[in-house]
Amino acid sequence: MITHNELKAKVRLLLNEEDGGEVVTLLSDDTRNIDDYIESLLPEAVLFVQKSSRVGGVNPKSSIIGDRGITVAEDGSGYFKLPNDFVRLISFAMRGWERPCNKIYPADSVVAMAQRNKYTRAGWSKPVCVEGFDKEAARVIYFYSLPPDTEPFIEELVYDTVYVPTDGLRCDDRHLIEAVAYQCAALLYNVFEKRDTASLFFSMAAALCNGSEPNKK
Repeated sequence: MITHNELKAKVRLLLNEEDGGEVVTLLSDDTRNIDDYIESLLPEAVLFVQKSSRVGGVNPKSSIIGDRGITVAEDGSGYFKLPNDFVRLISFAMRGWERPCNKIYPADSVVAMAQRNKYTRAGWSKPVCVEGFDKEAARVIYFYSLPPDTEPFIEELVYDTVYVPTDGLRCDDRHLIEAVAYQCAALLYNVFEKRDTASLFFSMAAALCNGSEPNKK
């Protein structure tokens, strides 16, 4: 867990601007407070790391769903509406599955298209999840498939959530926290057209998303 203010402090440290909020002096005479820039760019930085992470959840949340709101077809496939704060799946398991899903496939992917055929779709030993929308245009997970005569019940739903500044990040992974800070700093340098520094920081953020230590040279 890291608070919003602690995260901002990490970004400021990377910018070498630990001056309590003086004006930005990167490339121009812009008088906007540097904290305002960090505030505006942090959600974008968090989202980038959530989409890029290969080592875990950036802002993980476990939701208790149980048997609520699940629609199941006769062939064992089904879907349910995702929470409003959903960003990325970490782990999802229906009762009767032999293993959880940790990825949602795009609706236009080869894997997704295979689920449309009863002979090629996944079963409960190696289930598959596909993104989609219901009739009300709400975002849903389509899952394939349940064992016969199994009552639909979600045993596990862990996902990355939208970043809310007042809540901070529910993350204890040092690499991912540092990745957010580097990405935010890179975005800010990019705003002020310091392309070389921005590119360096972008590469550091990407390395941290994969659990690697960035090359700072």
